Amino acid sequence: MNLLINNKAFLIRLAILVLTFLSLFIFSDFRKNIDGEIENFFIKTRGEISPDTNIIIIHFSEDDIARIGPWPIKRNYYALLINQLTSLGVNTIGLEIFLSSRLVTQSVYDNLLMKEIEKSGKVVLSCVAGSIVEKNNQFITDSLSYPSPKLLNENLQTGHINFIEEYNIQIPLTLRNFEINEEAFSLQLSGKESEKKLLIVNFISSWQKIKKYSALEFAELVYSKSSELNRFKNKMVIIGISDPQIAPTIQTPFDEEMPGVALHAFALDNIINSREVDGRFYGLSAIILLLIILGFIIYTSIYDKKIIAKYLIVGIAVLVVSFFLISFFYWKIALSFYFIPLTALIITDISLYFIQGKEELKGALDETTALRNLLYSKENELNNLQKEIKESGKVSSQLLEKINSLQSDIKKLKGSEDDRSQAEIKVSVKVDNFYDIVYSSSSIAQVVELIKKTAPTDTTILITGESGTGKELVANAIHLLSKRKDKNFISVNCAALSDSLLESELFGYVRGSFTGASTDKLGRFELADGGTIFLDEIGETSENFQVKMLRVLQSGEIEKVGSTKTHTVDVRVVAATNKNLSELVKVKIFREDLFYRLNVINIELPPLRERKEDINALAKNFMQSESSDLQISKAALQALNDYSWKGNVRELESVIKRAVIFATSEKRNMIQLTDLPKEIVTGTSYSFEDLVLESLRGKKFSHSSIVETAKELGNVNRTMISENLRGLVLKTLVESEFNIEQAINNISGTEDGDTNERVRSKIQTFLSNIENDLRKTAEKNFYIIKKQFSSKYKNLPVKFHSYLDEVIKWEIQR
Repeated sequence: MNLLINNKAFLIRLAILVLTFLSLFIFSDFRKNIDGEIENFFIKTRGEISPDTNIIIIHFSEDDIARIGPWPIKRNYYALLINQLTSLGVNTIGLEIFLSSRLVTQSVYDNLLMKEIEKSGKVVLSCVAGSIVEKNNQFITDSLSYPSPKLLNENLQTGHINFIEEYNIQIPLTLRNFEINEEAFSLQLSGKESEKKLLIVNFISSWQKIKKYSALEFAELVYSKSSELNRFKNKMVIIGISDPQIAPTIQTPFDEEMPGVALHAFALDNIINSREVDGRFYGLSAIILLLIILGFIIYTSIYDKKIIAKYLIVGIAVLVVSFFLISFFYWKIALSFYFIPLTALIITDISLYFIQGKEELKGALDETTALRNLLYSKENELNNLQKEIKESGKVSSQLLEKINSLQSDIKKLKGSEDDRSQAEIKVSVKVDNFYDIVYSSSSIAQVVELIKKTAPTDTTILITGESGTGKELVANAIHLLSKRKDKNFISVNCAALSDSLLESELFGYVRGSFTGASTDKLGRFELADGGTIFLDEIGETSENFQVKMLRVLQSGEIEKVGSTKTHTVDVRVVAATNKNLSELVKVKIFREDLFYRLNVINIELPPLRERKEDINALAKNFMQSESSDLQISKAALQALNDYSWKGNVRELESVIKRAVIFATSEKRNMIQLTDLPKEIVTGTSYSFEDLVLESLRGKKFSHSSIVETAKELGNVNRTMISENLRGLVLKTLVESEFNIEQAINNISGTEDGDTNERVRSKIQTFLSNIENDLRKTAEKNFYIIKKQFSSKYKNLPVKFHSYLDEVIKWEIQR
């Protein structure tokens, strides 16, 4: 018998291992994420390693930019920096800041900057590649954007600053574009040659450990002729931006936000000291770790004693070895192929332990079931006490107290006590309103500060965030704070138009360009000339359209549909998307070069579920805009705060508008739980219709079920039960889009044929009553019919009136 158990346990464990192994290949993103988290934990445990002291960073901080001038900084400042560093005898100067040729206002300084770079002979400039693919053991890009000095003198040294972010930061050391081979920025700075194709960056410490000076700190050293300037001799200096509002940041084991300039400093350190992450053994480590697990399964199936202790011993051994290989030899190890199967096996063995009867698993009684049982129990107890009073005719103070207590408990269980007891509570929070952006959270306060910084410039801005987070409000605020505020703000939803319509809508068309084009039409870009255009859902556009958008961003030129003439427009572009454009770039759905053009400044809007302190402020604002004297109960407000808000602020606004309609229609000045959608209040309390439906289901919707339910729920009026059932039927029909079979199943909650036929009969009866009354009138106008059908609304609870509206409209159209 024991051998049989062991054989069964072995087969179960083996099956779990195979399933887990397959899952790791299918869900590769999850696997890589686990590997990254374990690696980060090991690296943090090991601690920081000192970076190479021959590398120095000069960075433009937020304070520097505020004091030197608005972004982008004038290029004569870079020329001065290069001149000063060259005079100090530095070994190499890397200008990590990409000097775009699109900034016309900066072109006046390009010749000066170029001359200083030529004079120095030690400068490496940064360039930007388009989309990158790996093919035939090479990294290939479809485009290379060079800095403006390089366009004036092609002999200047450049290196690309692109990287691939895939749980590790990876830098292609050489990119090929047709016949051009462009080396990585860090590789060019090192002056070394490398046969490797890819560098996995090893972040050995916080970027704060690197020797660094802000631009103003360096200027002060020069001005005071400090002896500290001697440290720059023969050093490699990288110049970049550290202001997180301008330059994108990267998360590392030691930094929540690390600027891009530090990334290239660490890459340079890795190349010079040969301490980059070694990914050669990743596949081999996966095989070895899986073999260890397989061997462990065989061993524990033969010797099944003290399995948990053996799990711990083997797990600790693998952890220790992996820690040293990752932390000190910089290996990349596939630890997910060990710990995820191990976790699955531990869970399996614990389950087998309980199944074999060594310990009984005691589960907690479902809370909903417990509340329901308590409700029925207290109702029965109350009925018995009332019967006792009726029969005895005597009422003691103790008996009255017990009855009052039971009645209070029943009210609470039905979810109405808390909703009524807090009727006077109002939403009271400190609210800020910034161009209709209502907030009280620090995360939105940071967004507002970023808007204030970037709005006065003409820089392209990309607003990202889930649907409903307020991207258009942010775009409008940017326009109103810019120097273009007196010109047009044009908004276009790119997802709402087809590719051809979007092109003609944005760029306009000339007469005769297609059927129906009887006159010339101005495009949205022309209408926005001198102002701002907001391109919403830019991630939904086609590749063909993206190419045309890239041209507009690069040159400011548009070409109308049906015309060969180009027109120049002066438009600031603000784009928005709810997509992850970085991921779309990786899968070649969105052009990388367009992404970099749009993503000069990124404003990320957090979802409402991550800034719940704004819910009260927003709810109060929406309520006051609908009705100034409206209040909300404590229970309803708590339900709003507990909900996850997948539709974000837009969903909250819709919910409040709906609740206001329901509350005011019942002549109340307070929003309660019954005014909120079911998905928001699910689990908060029992509504009356929930109790009705449960009771009717228990009685299989029999002929006497209405009477029995009325008696069970405290001898309530039978009309109340039947009208709640009618309302539930109407609501279910609308929610199932009038799919009768689906509605039947949703109401009956069973596959029992007899029960379903009774529900079908009730649905047909309700619908037939409406159909018969519609046949008696020739009227087709819903609002007139609604007045004629006033009797159908009379006893129906108000919360179901909107569903009756929809059913009547549906019957009219049939």
